[in-house]
Amino acid sequence: MKIKNDKLVIQITCLVVSIVLWMTVMLVTNQTLEQSYPNVAVTIRNLPALENSNLVMMNPDKENITVTVKATGLTEQLNSISSRDFTAYIDVLGFKEGITNAKVEVVGPGGVDIVSVYPQQIACNIEGVISKVMDVTVQFDGIHANNYYRGQTVFSPSSVKITGPRSVVNSASKAVATININGAVDDVVKTVPVRIYDDTDNEIFLSAPIGNVKVTVPIYPTKYVALKPSVTGLPEEGYELVDVTVKPERVRIAAEQDVLDTIRELSLEELDITGAYNNILSVRNILNAEGLILLDMTSKPVVNAIVEKIIEREFKFTYDDIQFINKSENTEVILEEGEEITVKVVGTSTLVNELEKSDLILTLDLSETVPGINKVDLQCVSEFTFKEIELSRESLTLEIVEAAGRPQREE
Repeated sequence: MKIKNDKLVIQITCLVVSIVLWMTVMLVTNQTLEQSYPNVAVTIRNLPALENSNLVMMNPDKENITVTVKATGLTEQLNSISSRDFTAYIDVLGFKEGITNAKVEVVGPGGVDIVSVYPQQIACNIEGVISKVMDVTVQFDGIHANNYYRGQTVFSPSSVKITGPRSVVNSASKAVATININGAVDDVVKTVPVRIYDDTDNEIFLSAPIGNVKVTVPIYPTKYVALKPSVTGLPEEGYELVDVTVKPERVRIAAEQDVLDTIRELSLEELDITGAYNNILSVRNILNAEGLILLDMTSKPVVNAIVEKIIEREFKFTYDDIQFINKSENTEVILEEGEEITVKVVGTSTLVNELEKSDLILTLDLSETVPGINKVDLQCVSEFTFKEIELSRESLTLEIVEAAGRPQREE
């Protein structure tokens, strides 16, 4: 009987110990704790309603707003959940333009109590959606072929309407359509997109499409042609027109190839020098330039009519200064003694004043002479052209003696 009683005591003791151990474990593992859950994603409710009111939320991180949730619950339950088991949101219904703080609402799993949310509010930057019209500027990528010219660009439409948040639209500085003309030798016609830039040349991206622009860039061949001055009238008596120059002497022109092929030179307006007694400088228009594009001209052509006074000047020559031409090798020429020969030249002042005696050559042409006494015309030749040359003697008498029969001089 005693053995049976001992066994019963042992069994009861074991049961009590087991119950105590179970209760101890349950108290340790299911005690109420507090735990933080970071990076809980926040959704935004009623964004479409906001956009239907021509408003837009400008927060740059609106797709990635997160909060940290602190919750309490039993240890076992808290250990079995994560940040994804919480639902957090803000509601922008009824918000107006400006910055409005939206309260973050959080819903957790059943049996879990939300202690706190950080941050509790999200500052929502709400802007109105506006539009404005901008003129389009065409920019060129690359450069056309050498000896060609880019004409006046035509594009359509000439302006575009942009739509977006107020701050973005207000920051827009220029609307640019870029067209590639690299190596072009003919007209370039392309439809290109329009891009919007701020005043620091950073591109602005708008949610609303902007549209395209059709751009036509005329490309013309070019060439240089001479400018031809024209003078009318006569200067004052005793004066002479020496030269007519023009600056620039030529001009670069551009046109369609069939037109360009017909142009050799371009004429200038006539310059009247009637009664002039000094140089005349005058700006002249280019005639018959219709259909041509005049390039590289910073000013109109200037014609210079050089008018100088007619003066005369005398030079003295001796017989030793005379040169014989067409003289036979076996003959000698004996000139009769005479006075110096005077050569008077009449011409424009610059030419005559700068003239040297060596610029004038007296000659006797012996091609038609015969042995014996001959009378030969005296000529004065020069590389310069004078209004008049007058010699004090028109001819000279000379004797042609064959070398073998030349008389011996007395000692």
